[in-house]
Amino acid sequence: MRLTQESELNQVEQAIPKEPLLRVNGLRVSFITRAGKIQAINDVSFEIQAGETFGLVGETGCGKSQTALAIMRLTPEAGIIERGEIWFAGTNLTKNITREFKLTQKKNARPKLKRNKSMLKRLNQEMNEIRGKEVSMIFQEPMTSLDPVYTVGMQVSETLLRHCTDLLVDRILARNAATREKLREITNTATHELTQTEVRELLHRSGLERLEDQIWFIISRKDIGITQKIRRISELAERKPTPITMMFLVELNKSSGKMPIKYRILNKMPIIRRWLWGTIQKEALDLSYELLSLVNMPNAENVLHQYPHELSGGMRQRVMIAMALATRPKLVIADEPTSALDVTVQAQILELLRELNRTFNSAILFISHDIGVISEVCNRVGVMYAGNLVEVARLDQLFADPKHPYTQGLFASIPKYGEKRELLQTIEGTVPNLIDPPKGCRFRTRCSRAFEKCTEGPPWVQVDRDHGVLCWLYGESEKHVDQ
Repeated sequence: MRLTQESELNQVEQAIPKEPLLRVNGLRVSFITRAGKIQAINDVSFEIQAGETFGLVGETGCGKSQTALAIMRLTPEAGIIERGEIWFAGTNLTKNITREFKLTQKKNARPKLKRNKSMLKRLNQEMNEIRGKEVSMIFQEPMTSLDPVYTVGMQVSETLLRHCTDLLVDRILARNAATREKLREITNTATHELTQTEVRELLHRSGLERLEDQIWFIISRKDIGITQKIRRISELAERKPTPITMMFLVELNKSSGKMPIKYRILNKMPIIRRWLWGTIQKEALDLSYELLSLVNMPNAENVLHQYPHELSGGMRQRVMIAMALATRPKLVIADEPTSALDVTVQAQILELLRELNRTFNSAILFISHDIGVISEVCNRVGVMYAGNLVEVARLDQLFADPKHPYTQGLFASIPKYGEKRELLQTIEGTVPNLIDPPKGCRFRTRCSRAFEKCTEGPPWVQVDRDHGVLCWLYGESEKHVDQ
């Protein structure tokens, strides 16, 4: 696994049509409460391609976060995925949803939910190999997501030790194979301005391509001078484990990061376990420092030893982003990552997400209630209202020609520079009660263009190849398809 990637290769791969990385089809999520069954998400469908940034926008309570939690299979205890499919990288994450629970309801009685504990346990075991490794999530409030009793370094390292043991071992073995003679050519050219491609070619000629991430990190650092860069690159050849530790690391490398059979008994002894894993834990801490530096964390070396409450909101959010990107996930879900930050820090986080998307080619599902923030980072946008996905379009299409009356109302309510108004335009009415939502279109009670047909379930209409809308106003189109 590499922490860097060739941008040229990314462009070629993106030009080739592929199956979507994430496909959500007909997703319905409900919550069983004392008041009744809340239909939180109703038949939501969308796709995200590899390397794409897809935005979900809508007012508070429309189902954005619950959609993200359903993808991660982290729906709260009172919630169930009633139907639908979630496909990630060719894997169906909802293949057993009909066996995960049993929902019964007698006449005029509250529905009762009974969960299949053995099936849920199996689901968690399967999802633990995907969560944090293939799919990562940046939560809205980092202070409640980070553990207050552990340092930042321990929390970032935990992700690496859980999912990236093979990467950590490979980094140690790569340094062990390096010599001062092999590194001399690198140190001689470190005084010049080199691109990452030039560094890669130089390392390939020297047989040090496995050290690319570590050497490029040193060369690209801006907080140290040339002399220190040369010294740090030279010191890589001196950071070697003991011969006995090397034997363990070689066996661990052969087993792809899983504990070798011959060491399993020794691993049960606390003292020996700490000795066996000490070198790997130190490597995880070093890589955590590199990740924090990558997300522009000020004074990253000291931050490793600090606790979450000692950091500002922007710094905590950078820690969350570093943890999310530690395993080079294919998909990053960012659930309103800038809502608790001031405008200056918000701009820095958005720029950081754009840069990381370009560097790692990770797809991003960006959730926000602020359409201005969505416009800064997303390629395509989905608009949600009362649990429905009412419109999906490319960013330029949505801003130039919004189709759904709710989307049009959102744009009309945004104040425009230079335009004088006594009152801002609003969308009349309130969001419907999702225990007993309106029949047909859920927006019809607030829509100025509603007509008789709106009492029926609206169709999903593709008004353009990349532009779809859930509305009867376009229901007679020849491009009409049932959702």
